[in-house]
Amino acid sequence: MVEIKRIFLIFIFILPLLFSNTAFASSPESRLIMININWWDNFTDPYLKDYICRAISKNHEVKKAALRTEEHRQAIKLTMANEFPSVMLSPTFARIKSARNQFFDIETPTLRTNLYAIPLFAKYEADIFLKNHDKTKSAKKEFEAAEYEEKAADITIATDTAALYVNIIKLDKIILIQEKVNNIRAKIWELTKERYKAGLASVYDVTYTDRLHTQSQIELNDLKRQRSLYLHELAVYIDECPGACEELERGKFENLEYKGSIPECISSDIVVMRPDLMKAEADLQKAKIDIRIARKEFLPTIPIIGSTGYNALLLKNLFDWENIFGLVGVAAMQKLFTGGQLSTNLKRKKILYEQLFEAYKQADLTAVQEINDAMCMIKYDTIKDNDNMKKVRLETSNFNIIKERQKAGITSYLEMIQFQETLLSLEREKDISKAQRLIDYMTLYKAVGAKL
Repeated sequence: MVEIKRIFLIFIFILPLLFSNTAFASSPESRLIMININWWDNFTDPYLKDYICRAISKNHEVKKAALRTEEHRQAIKLTMANEFPSVMLSPTFARIKSARNQFFDIETPTLRTNLYAIPLFAKYEADIFLKNHDKTKSAKKEFEAAEYEEKAADITIATDTAALYVNIIKLDKIILIQEKVNNIRAKIWELTKERYKAGLASVYDVTYTDRLHTQSQIELNDLKRQRSLYLHELAVYIDECPGACEELERGKFENLEYKGSIPECISSDIVVMRPDLMKAEADLQKAKIDIRIARKEFLPTIPIIGSTGYNALLLKNLFDWENIFGLVGVAAMQKLFTGGQLSTNLKRKKILYEQLFEAYKQADLTAVQEINDAMCMIKYDTIKDNDNMKKVRLETSNFNIIKERQKAGITSYLEMIQFQETLLSLEREKDISKAQRLIDYMTLYKAVGAKL
């Protein structure tokens, strides 16, 4: 009697505690560690890293990926539950009325009585062939793949947030340049009108400079429009209201630079540690386990059932020792014909494995390609940015000479501001190439799975 009560307490109270888990989703701190958040300190900007941290902790896509991982964690517990016995308690009360019967000359009276029972049912499938255990392994691999998918989503969000921020502060700088260009073209238009009045310019010159001024104003408005769209997108990334996006703090583009070092080559060990490649590998391992499970479906299942409890006609005698009953049984069930379901399922699992194997090989090649592409872009965009910087230095030196010539009366004011417009155009090209070079570093960060 004491042993039965002990077993009852174990199944009812202790096992649920073993399956319970208060941990829920990945914390923002752990996700920041996974994406190598300290690497972003290499960028000399006071706000960039903060925006990435806010995106990782607040972005709803990131939270959804974390919840998806937690869903797979709970699926492991659900599958693991099949490896344990199931127990059910079913207190029963029944009112019994028997019919009057007659056997030859003997007549049985009608019987009316109560039946009280407290049965405890237990069922367990003897996992001799480890089929249920393999299902738990499969669920664990699915959870592992979800973890890698979550990490890949975090790295993507961090990279996209950083690239978005760089484009915003780049547009801040380009808008200032465009405003200067717009002012210069307005002055050129005014000076051309004065020359036209003096008979030194034609109507075509006036309309041409007016068109250039209008075009610069259109370009300025387009740049402001694009910046507003980027600000709206950044606000959504960090879970802020897009209506207040203009108030988002940001640094100056001219102060932004990358002070870290880029390796000349990337180790193959880093390539295989990419989250998407690790996910493809976990999917492949799961598919291999699923094939083993499909094969074991051909084997018999061996359920063990048992029941114990009290049974009495009178409530006062319910817990008497004489009224206890017990039942235990073992069976073996073998599927003989299922219409080809088992063999078809096995073939399907094998085909799925082949698909995932091809996907893994493709992911491996894509990973190498993305890393090589990023290294190539860094190489040539750095050369381009250096050349643009050299052009700006040379043109700045020439502009200083033009200003001295204008002061000496050798060059007109109109020629000087036209030359200044050319210099501003070169500065704009230089800012664009610098932004592209900085984004290339972020592309490499994403390509190597944050292992820089």
